[in-house]
Amino acid sequence: MILPGNSLRSENPIPPGPARSSQVPHIRRPRLPRSLALLAGGALALSACGSAASASSPNTSASASSKPITISLWESHNGGPVGAAMSALVAKFNESHKDVQVTLVVTKASSKLPAAVAAGDPPVLAEISHYDGVLVKGLALQSWNPYIKGSTTFSQANVFPSVWTNGEVSGGQHYRLLTDAKVSEVFYNESMFAAAGITSPPTTWAELAADAAKLKSASVIPLGWKDSSAHILPAILSNGGTMLKGSNSVGTAVDFNNAATQATFQYFRNLYASGNMVFDHGTTLRQDLASGHMAMIDGTSAGYQKVIEAVAGKFKVGAFVEPAGSTGHAANLVQGLGFVLPKGHTAAQDKAAFTFVDWWYQPAQQAYWSENTGFAPLTKAGAAAIPQSFLASHPGLAASVAAMSSPYTYGRPVSDSYSQVQAVLDAAFQQAVTGAQPIPAALSQLESQGNSYMSGASAL
Repeated sequence: MILPGNSLRSENPIPPGPARSSQVPHIRRPRLPRSLALLAGGALALSACGSAASASSPNTSASASSKPITISLWESHNGGPVGAAMSALVAKFNESHKDVQVTLVVTKASSKLPAAVAAGDPPVLAEISHYDGVLVKGLALQSWNPYIKGSTTFSQANVFPSVWTNGEVSGGQHYRLLTDAKVSEVFYNESMFAAAGITSPPTTWAELAADAAKLKSASVIPLGWKDSSAHILPAILSNGGTMLKGSNSVGTAVDFNNAATQATFQYFRNLYASGNMVFDHGTTLRQDLASGHMAMIDGTSAGYQKVIEAVAGKFKVGAFVEPAGSTGHAANLVQGLGFVLPKGHTAAQDKAAFTFVDWWYQPAQQAYWSENTGFAPLTKAGAAAIPQSFLASHPGLAASVAAMSSPYTYGRPVSDSYSQVQAVLDAAFQQAVTGAQPIPAALSQLESQGNSYMSGASAL
């Protein structure tokens, strides 16, 4: 189903999405996936290929008899509100354009794309996770730069800074354009806050700790946290740390054995030792919040919809961005899937792929996607298109917009090695915060192992 929300506010409301294939069948077609079957209801005519035509005024210069260009899109938003929204948007694109046809193939593109590229059989367009370095180094991806150069939609003036840098590599080349954005935030039981006399969400880590102490009782754990890098790094950044030595995007070394990470680990160690915080998985944290056994849980913007579903109206769920640290400001980290353009297709197909991507970044689509999925908007115009009344009733999305608008929200480093760094960061945080290892020892080991991964000397 598609959750209530923006219907793109156009003359043609979004129709139900096309049926979605869950695997890649086979046909013989040079340098294309061996059968990307058309999804039921998804084979509609579109607007002129190679142009970034809007849904409200599609380019209709081509003759009605011209054969539309078909592009396959591998993506993994399978089922639920996110899958429904993706299908609906693709159907809307197909309906409002004349010369391009998008077919969705639901598959694990991040893991399957390298093999498809190696076999000379990649899709025209794919959504993959952050670490595309193997494909970039293997010269398997086209740079988006020739297409974004003339775009007013995907431009530095319109997209949020963390979106612009998210898939950018040295030389200013963009190989991955963010599809959806998740930022860290905290969800809370508004009734419990009111009962504890807490009138507004905490804005600093010190206030968060004080509120946690007020919320604690024999039956309530104040705070649940996920011990993963996406939920650790924002706190480190807010205390003046960086993801890479001297940088939040480019570098060949880490810098965790410092005062910023020490202070962050010690803060969470104190919360854990006092019984005011526990670690757990996202599903369990949502269940504990919904059952009334937990007052606050951390998550991401995309998780707000899941929290609302779990709570099922038993109480109002508030949300706030992770608080400010010793720097005086909050910080955040953007993660999410991104569009890549595999090589091996015609120039017309590549242009058609960007026609869809550019359309995706336009305000109506961004507003619809955010309102129906919880993902943060990728552009300033998209954020502005979300009605204030909707944000007022959806605090998770409001927190996401605030985070994306901040100059202290960063994209993850694109180096493939950083995925390994994040794994050892997770382990060090868990060990230090639970007291299984002294914080100095955990940080020293994290620094050594992280730099080993960044240098290429070792791998998981």
